[in-house]
Amino acid sequence: MDANTLKSQILSILFVSSKPVSLKELEDALDTDAGLIREAVGLIVSDNHQSGIILLASNDRLQLATNPDNSPSVKKFLALEMREKLSDAALETLAVIAYRQPVSKAEIENIRGVNSQYTIRHLMIRGLIEKTGSTTDRRVQLYKTTHEFMMHMGLKDSKDLPDFEEITKHIEIPAPPSEQPPAI
Repeated sequence: MDANTLKSQILSILFVSSKPVSLKELEDALDTDAGLIREAVGLIVSDNHQSGIILLASNDRLQLATNPDNSPSVKKFLALEMREKLSDAALETLAVIAYRQPVSKAEIENIRGVNSQYTIRHLMIRGLIEKTGSTTDRRVQLYKTTHEFMMHMGLKDSKDLPDFEEITKHIEIPAPPSEQPPAI
């Protein structure tokens, strides 16, 4: 395999990975010798040292990151993005988490009836929710609201949220489609 192809494959793997990737993982995925991987990584570092995306290396683990020289621009962009209004899906997910916290992703998706991965990630990036561990099962990740959420809502405690029963008592839930009379 030529060096350009190997560089391209390494960059693609690092781009899709949500966590640092070890050299061993790259060796296994690319079925390539460690020496060739290290050589390609060195080329990536030298080629991209002034790019907007750089390669971070620590303890034989690699990850793509934004260039620290660009942090003022990135921070300004993210601040503008954070000021955007929350979508209906984000508000719905946030309400589920606020009233059921701590709550698992599976519970959120069961209540909403749709995949909520992207929405949960978006709320975490905005600092409105955070992960917390389960006291009964270490494998389960639960979600809860943050102090940032409480500040935005003007609450001192999650117990100060409006009473769910009071809010929803005047809402009429539509009948399932099979039980509704036919339209005329």
